[in-house]
Amino acid sequence: MVVLVTGASGGLGSVLGRTLVERGMTVYGTMRQPAGTEQDPPFPMLAMDVTDAGSVTRCVDQLLQRERRIDVVVNCVNRMFIGSVEEESVEEVRSLYETNVFGVLRVCKAVLPGMREQGRGTIVNMSSLGGLLAVPYMSAYTSAKFALEAMSEALYHEMKPHGIDVVIMQPVAMAMDRPATGAHLDVVAGAGPGSFSHKMVERMARDTAASKLTPEQVAEKIHDVITREKKPLRVPMDRARALGLVKRLAPQPVIDRLMKGLLR
Repeated sequence: MVVLVTGASGGLGSVLGRTLVERGMTVYGTMRQPAGTEQDPPFPMLAMDVTDAGSVTRCVDQLLQRERRIDVVVNCVNRMFIGSVEEESVEEVRSLYETNVFGVLRVCKAVLPGMREQGRGTIVNMSSLGGLLAVPYMSAYTSAKFALEAMSEALYHEMKPHGIDVVIMQPVAMAMDRPATGAHLDVVAGAGPGSFSHKMVERMARDTAASKLTPEQVAEKIHDVITREKKPLRVPMDRARALGLVKRLAPQPVIDRLMKGLLR
């Protein structure tokens, strides 16, 4: 099985790549500049910038030339920043969408012709709690995940007749060995010193550090899903299971109280 993992230079993508290699799969990872990798992963790294259509096409073509097929693609590339709708700029939101939505779309479009030709394949797109619930001060991130979920669900129905599966993973924040804040968790430029957005960043950092869900657990779950004969459309993990039910069944006042507790 040939697997392409985008965004494999760190975080979940790196852990997933290693896990799948240990399970005997042929894995290729992507990052913008593979030559700058400090720690050599146990799988080849290809150059890909998901915000550049040409870069995506070149990467996929290179892999097809090497292996003649791509069986699974896992889209792990992800950006996040925190800020209110008033504070965030259109340019910041657009840049996040370029990675989290359009970047995933570019990768899907690049691999689908080959999967259709071989009559099978699996695309795994990484969503989150943000794909279930619109969180205040995270409108850009959660709206992008909403868009990703809708696009993935439509693609799921479109590709079913062609033997191609689409899976949406919905993990919560994962505990990772990295700084509490940084490129993965930052505040928008327009958030002033007294903005509540800074408190939300601190809250997210605490929640991530206290999370019982690890990248290793998510990687094992992805392995389980992609090796099944029948694959589910959505795979909620940890608190995402309960919150998915709350979002579908609870009246709006219950959601309001939930958000009020979060902001408190």
